[in-house]
Amino acid sequence: MKISFNLLKDNLSWDSVIYQLNSDVLTRHVLVNGNVDDINIAFSYCEITATGSITNQNNDVLGSFCILT
Repeated sequence: MKISFNLLKDNLSWDSVIYQLNSDVLTRHVLVNGNVDDINIAFSYCEITATGSITNQNNDVLGSFCILT
């Protein structure tokens, strides 16, 4: 499946192909491509809209992601 990532910092976005949707895979993509300072990131996901948010340990929104299929 294809995932589109959008981070607020530096207005950064990219698409990636992943084979399993879980927090470990999402974290790896954000840490490698996203220029994120904090490794303590969390993801929330809505199956109805196929979108999710990326937050830090203080619940500040870092960005979002969506499944493009």
